[in-house]
Amino acid sequence: MKRQIILLPKEDYWAWVRASAEYVLTYKVNLTSDPGTAARSMAPSQVVTFPRVPDGYPEVGDVLAWFEANHPEIGVDSIEVNSPEEWREALRLRIERDDRFGERERPFRLAWPTDYSLVTQRFGANPNIYSRFGLPGHEGIDIRAPNGSNIYCCADGEVYQVHTNPKDHPYGIHVRVRHAGGYRTVYAHLSKPMVKEGDSVKAGEVVGKADSTGASTGSHLHLTLKLDGASERSETKYPKDIIDPTPFLTGPKGGSQGAKSIHWPAGKCLIGAHVRVGEPMQESDMQAVGQARLEAVKVELTEKLESLRKLQERAPGLFVMVRLGSDFSQAPVRPRQFLEKVEAGLRKFYRAGYRYFEVHTCPNLQSQGWQRSWGGGAEFSVWFREVIGGLRENFPDGRFGFPGLAPGGYVSGQRADVEPFVSEAEAAISDADWVGVNCHWSEPAGLDDELGGRAHQVVQALFPDKLLFITEFNNPSAMVPAQVKSRQYLEFFQRLRHVKGLGAAFFYAISNPLGYPASVWRPEGEDLGQIPGQVGARTFV
Repeated sequence: MKRQIILLPKEDYWAWVRASAEYVLTYKVNLTSDPGTAARSMAPSQVVTFPRVPDGYPEVGDVLAWFEANHPEIGVDSIEVNSPEEWREALRLRIERDDRFGERERPFRLAWPTDYSLVTQRFGANPNIYSRFGLPGHEGIDIRAPNGSNIYCCADGEVYQVHTNPKDHPYGIHVRVRHAGGYRTVYAHLSKPMVKEGDSVKAGEVVGKADSTGASTGSHLHLTLKLDGASERSETKYPKDIIDPTPFLTGPKGGSQGAKSIHWPAGKCLIGAHVRVGEPMQESDMQAVGQARLEAVKVELTEKLESLRKLQERAPGLFVMVRLGSDFSQAPVRPRQFLEKVEAGLRKFYRAGYRYFEVHTCPNLQSQGWQRSWGGGAEFSVWFREVIGGLRENFPDGRFGFPGLAPGGYVSGQRADVEPFVSEAEAAISDADWVGVNCHWSEPAGLDDELGGRAHQVVQALFPDKLLFITEFNNPSAMVPAQVKSRQYLEFFQRLRHVKGLGAAFFYAISNPLGYPASVWRPEGEDLGQIPGQVGARTFV
């Protein structure tokens, strides 16, 4: 089922709410009057349904254009109405027809063509780049599609062209399909077609495998939509009958498509903390774990097994993750050196029954090997794959995770930008047993003010078939009061609790060698155990 939120105008808000009541009760949908909240809620895998009322959202102007310009990665479902009464009738018809998103109302629609919900370049974007080709902007929509992943036909039709030369056309290897009503779709940058000219195809049928052939950097799908005669009739500013596919797309198939098949014994995101960063636990830490009723802890490779035994006596069923690390700050660390460094400690934990291990941490930081042990994501990918290959030879039942990255953009001599680092390291992420994500934010107003609090949603959209762990999170700002931070941490746990495909979230924790101010374990007078559903006696070792 797709995720959904309804955006309503602030003026006469409660009249709009009353008009939405039957639909809300039928489909269990949340409501908001704030476009920003609608865009952030469950991003990037939600559909935002809203009445497109003249001057209905004065803070952003044309709300559909605002979504397309600022949040092209999410699905939008606009309904042209002028009043709450018209809105009520439009929603009533959808319920009557069992047509939640109004897909039957559209004379032509496009099913989502990949298994991934992330739009990487919207239609009309970057006009400065495309003007040299005589185009007002990007002439299609780019959607995430890793190398070799399936590309699906968007609508019933007939294949009228299959181009198989990867080098003599900007689209590289591509497939073109003709549909009813004069519509045509183009599926570009493929590794190989899965259909031939003259084939009849159905919506959802695989027409090719993704790649980056032609004029492309990085594997993805470029989807172009054409309507015969549109340029001649001045229905588009683009040549060759190209029109915007965005209004025709029914939206992503739903966030974390692969999450339902991910095996995670707890069946929910566990509440956890990285107890001591860079050093063993202390007695006060064990007391705090018990008082907060935590369900998971992350520890260093130097941790004592006896301490873990004591901790698990206090918290039966506690999940334990171990971080494998080394000193990367002075000299390059080769894969073989890393393996030699961690092998003895890992064997100790492995023999004791522990199986989940994070391999390194924040590899996009200079202090953690960037520009010394590897130059970027591609080189780290080679390093990581060699390391986990060696680990799996000696510890075949281990579950080895790709480490969380330090969030943020490029900082000269200190940090590589997260986005290109992840893109270049895709092969390593695919090989990993799970993927780590670091979530940090610094605003006092709330988690949604910065991408840091939603980083896991972006990674989940990129890798929906991978089990994710939020390997560390906190608000490190010295300007935000401890009580505000505490409430944010509790809210963060509550949000994550039932997100499919999330294993555990580890608060980044009591001891912090990076110079951040001391973080707060839990809200004063509150207990993280307020969140229902303890793990009980279930064990993960």
